[in-house]
Amino acid sequence: MKKFLAYFLFAISTGANAGVITTFSDRTTFDSAVGSTTLENFTNTSHFPIPGGSLSSTTAFGTLAAGSIKSGVTYTTPTGSGNYFNIDAGGGFSGGFLDGFNPSDRDLTITYNPIISAFGFDTNSLMPNFDITINFLSGPSYINNFSGISAMQFFGFQSNAADIQSVVISGNNSFFGFAIDNHSFGGNARPSAVPEPATLVLMGLGLAMLATRRKAAK
Repeated sequence: MKKFLAYFLFAISTGANAGVITTFSDRTTFDSAVGSTTLENFTNTSHFPIPGGSLSSTTAFGTLAAGSIKSGVTYTTPTGSGNYFNIDAGGGFSGGFLDGFNPSDRDLTITYNPIISAFGFDTNSLMPNFDITINFLSGPSYINNFSGISAMQFFGFQSNAADIQSVVISGNNSFFGFAIDNHSFGGNARPSAVPEPATLVLMGLGLAMLATRRKAAK
């Protein structure tokens, strides 16, 4: 019985799944579904290059003052040479947008503190094909690819739990590693209407175990 109890507790602890992701292609629908979010528009003009490969609310250089970037998030990319990490202007975006190149296969990592349940961003033909990895507090990561982006398009993601720790965006372009604007983050977790099958099985095992123990005690 003790072995069964140990197995049951282990199954519960390891059976905690990562959040289930719902995707959105319309910002209005996303905003309505996820609730309150913070919007980062990367200011109204260009600031480059961003030193040290890191951008946050405390970053200050050139014409970018500390506090210009919203708190609760840090944007990082491997350090490089030249304008490898920038708040650029133009490129079909309104005001500033965040991009990286040199080399073109560099990744953008977005880390949230505190963890969140939803995020979204705009991109366009500067990032026509990209991979995204969403890392959760526990469980396996969500990995997907999006392609065929030829005009301004919104991509939104919502978890059914407040468990999103970080996101990695990897553009598959010949020049830009990534290019995003209007990054929204925060939100409310999407409620799960029905327990997952694995959860129901574990609950059933637990009830059966308790019933067996009660019979043995009589």
